Amino acid sequence: MKKGFTLVEVLTALIIMSMIIIISSNILQTSLETERKVSTRLDEKDDLKFSSILIRRDLRQIINVPLIDFNGDILNASFIGDNTSKSLTFNSQIKNINNNTSPIKRITYSLKDNQFTRKQFYASNPYNLSENIETVLLSDVSEINFQFFFKDQWYSEWPINQTSERTIPKLIKIEFIDQDKNYLWLIEPNLDYVFQK
Repeated sequence: MKKGFTLVEVLTALIIMSMIIIISSNILQTSLETERKVSTRLDEKDDLKFSSILIRRDLRQIINVPLIDFNGDILNASFIGDNTSKSLTFNSQIKNINNNTSPIKRITYSLKDNQFTRKQFYASNPYNLSENIETVLLSDVSEINFQFFFKDQWYSEWPINQTSERTIPKLIKIEFIDQDKNYLWLIEPNLDYVFQK
């Protein structure tokens, strides 16, 4: 007589194997989802870190000279920041590969369509608004607030008066919400002098 498996034994083995496959696939799916979330969070942290390093570098290399508008008229400020337009504008010293061009470049940070962007113009006094390199630093910023520290007080606009037109704030505070998380950057421009005419 031949020995074999009964129908009940085969069905029992199939049920046990199905349960093992279902549990294993759930564990694998959970592991893949966790890995994707961790990878996304790390990418977000990299974007935040890169943005923070870039804006800190630009502000620490700031050049305190009066800005000129796109028509060639001198603005009575060397640093402009306000919460109405959600922007910062200043000149910074950016190292160049080419020694034939000035290392001083106009920089503008702004919030537009929930994107925190950095524009670097090719000159300190650009005459063409479209000639710039624009970089999206953070792409899901729902709110941003700039504050400027001067003489033991915080202000929401810069310059605040004629005296401050030729100075850079002692501290710049940037508060923003990115992907429903609150962040605060506090930056010291490290600039000791005031522009002299």
